[in-house]
Amino acid sequence: MSSKLLLSLPNQFNSPASAAKDSNGNIYFTSPNIHNDLLEQAGEAPQAPCIGKLTPDNVLFTWYTFSPDDMLAATGKIGPMGIAFGPDGHLYVADSQLWFEDGLGESRILRINVDNGEARSVSAVANGFMFPNGIVWQGDQLYITDTVVKSEPGEYTISGLYRCSLTELQPDNPVKISRYTSTKNQDPHLFDRFVSSGKMGFGANGVAIDNDGHLYTGVMEDGIIVKTSTDAQQNKTGSRVFAHGMVGPDGMVWDKTRNLFFIADLFLNAVFSIDLDGKLTTLAHNGDTDGAEGELDAPSEVIVRGNELIVMNFDAVFDFEEMVNKSAQKPFTLSVIPL
Repeated sequence: MSSKLLLSLPNQFNSPASAAKDSNGNIYFTSPNIHNDLLEQAGEAPQAPCIGKLTPDNVLFTWYTFSPDDMLAATGKIGPMGIAFGPDGHLYVADSQLWFEDGLGESRILRINVDNGEARSVSAVANGFMFPNGIVWQGDQLYITDTVVKSEPGEYTISGLYRCSLTELQPDNPVKISRYTSTKNQDPHLFDRFVSSGKMGFGANGVAIDNDGHLYTGVMEDGIIVKTSTDAQQNKTGSRVFAHGMVGPDGMVWDKTRNLFFIADLFLNAVFSIDLDGKLTTLAHNGDTDGAEGELDAPSEVIVRGNELIVMNFDAVFDFEEMVNKSAQKPFTLSVIPL
């Protein structure tokens, strides 16, 4: 099985990152536009971070463009990554400020206030995160991965899985996450923590929840998925390595129809399925290309749409030997993998 080109994206979507789907089958995806430098080098205008909307018949348009008022005051920037629709109908977004200078510990969870399917405004409902990435709802509880909360390069990375309730996420009194220092001084919202090798500096990333409410978190630098088991009240009962054999697992989703996880491997240029026994199956994998023919190009996340997977090709480049993607270039693309 391999990937094919779904869409070649215009400049305003130059780094598709994470996706969510509404009840009508529309796909929404963030684009922090980390490749504005490519546009400027070509004499083209940089683009503001935004959210795209892709209809079931593949009509693409800009659903929301982040305004200067939405930017974090400390950096003057915004880094929209993981997104998920809440039970209240609003769209929640991880704003990862660690991409930017002065962004340390300033990352936020934003709520895009939705009225009749349209984005009306943006409110910050939680702050104090380091590098929030994946987010997923379980009832009225929002789970958030923080890719690094403490690290010593080459020795260890500590990352976390946080949980906030819908009632807490209020713009007039946002949740404040306190800086992690040790297990003796950790925020009460920290639901699980992960200690990984430190070789990349990227820990917890993608997150998904199965039909029984258990959580699965990809720990990027160790190439593993950790299962956090829960009881009927959603209390943590234990954690263990669930799957391994990846290089840099990124965004992941649970498909309740097929009883499978689907996950993008940012570093390997691959997409896998994982069954409930932790068995990996490669769905698509290719070498370093520009993605013009629909090949994977540093994929960051996938989302299920009927009998196909839509792939966000983030086209990131990190200076690690394990990284297949060695350079970023046009075209900016979404790929599709038939299921």
